Amino acid sequence: MIKAIIFDVDNTLIDAGDISAKAYLDTAKELELKQIPIKKIKKFFGIPSHVIIKKLWPRANVKEFQNIKHKKILSKRVKEIPGAKKIVKLLYGKYKLGLLSSKTRALMYPHLKQINLSTKYFRFIYSADDVKFYKPNPRVFSKAKNKLGLKDKEILYVGDSIYDFIAARKAKLNFTAVLTGHYKKKDFLRLGLKNENILKSIKKLPEWLSKND
Repeated sequence: MIKAIIFDVDNTLIDAGDISAKAYLDTAKELELKQIPIKKIKKFFGIPSHVIIKKLWPRANVKEFQNIKHKKILSKRVKEIPGAKKIVKLLYGKYKLGLLSSKTRALMYPHLKQINLSTKYFRFIYSADDVKFYKPNPRVFSKAKNKLGLKDKEILYVGDSIYDFIAARKAKLNFTAVLTGHYKKKDFLRLGLKNENILKSIKKLPEWLSKND
């Protein structure tokens, strides 16, 4: 029985993927760094930005890159994934809810405010700055598990990235993928996620819960 649901944020609840990818490109250009194809950048979505920067631009000053990128992202307005707020409000009270994302704290709270999603719905909100490990390391969930005090089989993680799935599987949590990010159904199927656990979007989550809870 599912008692708690932890959500990823970007491209699960908030549509920020294109804004973020373009910010990486524009920052690299401003710093006169190598230009990387946008598709390659998106393949790393799901892990923290400081790791992405180190992988793609090894010689970059990570702090400088992040500061410039954050300003570029915050100069734009993000939108909710259609139905995200409605689903969170629907599930609130029925389940313990939390957020766990590779997103930085500097972006997390402004973006939640932009889509008018109150923090009151969540028992915890953990950004990349709040945990010692990052996806796909299963220990990224350690703090959330301790906070919830539940069995692994009672926790569901919902995300759009293969890194979300790999981390959840290693942590022995339930997982449903949403196809509102960069990754396709075939990417999850290739890794062994069952077809019935791959949802078109967050809107389909209540239906999934009615069948699996």
